[in-house]
Amino acid sequence: MKTKRLILIASIMIMLTAWIVITVGQKATVSSNLYLYILAFVVLLGIVLLANVNKKNKELKEGQPAENELSTLIKYKAGYLAYMYSSYMWLFIFKDKFPTIESIIGGGILCSALIFTITKYRVKRTMNAK
Repeated sequence: MKTKRLILIASIMIMLTAWIVITVGQKATVSSNLYLYILAFVVLLGIVLLANVNKKNKELKEGQPAENELSTLIKYKAGYLAYMYSSYMWLFIFKDKFPTIESIIGGGILCSALIFTITKYRVKRTMNAK
């Protein structure tokens, strides 16, 4: 039942994204390109999260625990590194790159989420290699 709900949510998100892309595409302004990039990033993040949820459901059906000590350690270490990298990003990269405050905040939050995803993947790879 959970899988059907996830597929329904993913299809609604894809349809909503297609609708937004079409409406934004009709109003060809300079800032609409930024909205398209942000929208594409949100859709990509949704697809990655959907894949992670499907993987977790499969592991739960196989009888594996939802959380263990290693996954908790990975989350803590990835969160620490993502916070440090995001702080540097806010201080040095986003200083004068965006035209409005709203785009700075939105881009910063999305980039912080991207940084956390990348650092969690890298920390997981290094922890499993040991």
